[in-house]
Amino acid sequence: MLLSALKLTTRDVGQASIELLKSPLSEWVMHQFLQQLDRLVKRGLRFDYQRIQEEQRFLRGRLDVDKQLRQPPGRSHLFQIEHDVFLPNRPENRLLRSALARVCESAQTQGNWRLAHELAVVLAEVPQSTQIEADFKCWRTDRLMAHYQPVRPWCELVLGEHMPTALKGLSLGISLLFPMEKLFQEHVANVLSQRLQPKTRLDRQVASKHLCLHESKGFFRLQPDLVMTRANETWVLDTKWKILSAPSTVDDGSSPSRYGLSQSDFYQLFAYGHKYLNGTGDLFLVYPKTKAFAEVLPPFQFTDGLTLWVVPFDLELDLLVASPGGLPVGSGADAICGNDVTFALVEEAAP
Repeated sequence: MLLSALKLTTRDVGQASIELLKSPLSEWVMHQFLQQLDRLVKRGLRFDYQRIQEEQRFLRGRLDVDKQLRQPPGRSHLFQIEHDVFLPNRPENRLLRSALARVCESAQTQGNWRLAHELAVVLAEVPQSTQIEADFKCWRTDRLMAHYQPVRPWCELVLGEHMPTALKGLSLGISLLFPMEKLFQEHVANVLSQRLQPKTRLDRQVASKHLCLHESKGFFRLQPDLVMTRANETWVLDTKWKILSAPSTVDDGSSPSRYGLSQSDFYQLFAYGHKYLNGTGDLFLVYPKTKAFAEVLPPFQFTDGLTLWVVPFDLELDLLVASPGGLPVGSGADAICGNDVTFALVEEAAP
């Protein structure tokens, strides 16, 4: 899910002691590193004065008298001088340049590849680090280097080819919280957009309808997660990051199971159906697939023409278990499986 939602905003909650896993670089980690490095470059790299000792035909800086007096007679026209040059060649910049070179070689997505090579042009005059551990020990943390701190954890991950896990460990790294309902919604939208049948359009976060009018103005905007359209047909989908109960579970001896479904979600979908489908069509609630919820539930009839389907989404295979109601997306054996995520980060909630 992280790989398919690279642009999802995370919340940085400070440092955490985590466990690291030796693993190939993830596109998501490379994306985070490139974003932080891009912000750093826009704010400006730190330069340092470097002492240069050289032989020239002119005087610049300070003349090294001892070396000059030891010049042989045939080279007395040359000057042994020392001077300072303001260069970006410092430990922090060398490490960033080395990490960027590794990202340039590994990036596969178009956005990461483009940004990495743009930054490589900007940092072209910075040499790569030849002693990574020594340069990390020399990484300064004073006030003038405060804007370098956000990029350091990502630089360490890239150069060490380590992925963070959700386990407590000895490595000090950044802790991120992901809004899982947004992550699941974005992932489902990305997967379905790749599996649409011909002439089908998928729109996200449509907000063209309101629950009612008040003084000729819309009141209470209705914003479903996904809306599919094909010719004159429309389908409305809402994703929910929740656990559903097994279909065989019953609340009591006489009433049917509610499967853990929320009444407020049904009210919400009922409003979507009347405003976006004019009271006729198919609505969908998409939940993560679990052992207890592995098949589509029997349909829920709002009216004779308005039906709600509750469908599981398989996160391992990246597909809807089924496409009832004529939903124009592929499912089953023709699914396109996504890339494996090799690491996990802290979650706000999980099913």
